[in-house]
Amino acid sequence: MISFTNLTSKSIRRRTFEKLYHKALPKTFELSVVFATPSFMRKLNKKYRRKDKIANVLSFLIDKSSGEIFLNRNEKNLPYLFVHGCLHLNGYDHKNDKDAARMEKLEDKILNS
Repeated sequence: MISFTNLTSKSIRRRTFEKLYHKALPKTFELSVVFATPSFMRKLNKKYRRKDKIANVLSFLIDKSSGEIFLNRNEKNLPYLFVHGCLHLNGYDHKNDKDAARMEKLEDKILNS
């Protein structure tokens, strides 16, 4: 199940994200997606990552079958950022070149299939 919260005045195309959700996460995964303002993203990034800058996407795994993704609504490539966040919830990261290449390949596959 996927749910959406829009904390901005801009409209969103939910169907795009619903389709990507079904490609990127297990069917039983419960996901909450929040579209937020840059200032809200900065506050979250500072609180949870101790980085005082505006984040474009933040993913929070709640438990093994649920999570939350916050997207900066002002970013241009929201579908990519959404998939990137989904992969983090699936345990992928980009801490080294090998992992980054693997994650990038999977992002491309999900976005272009």
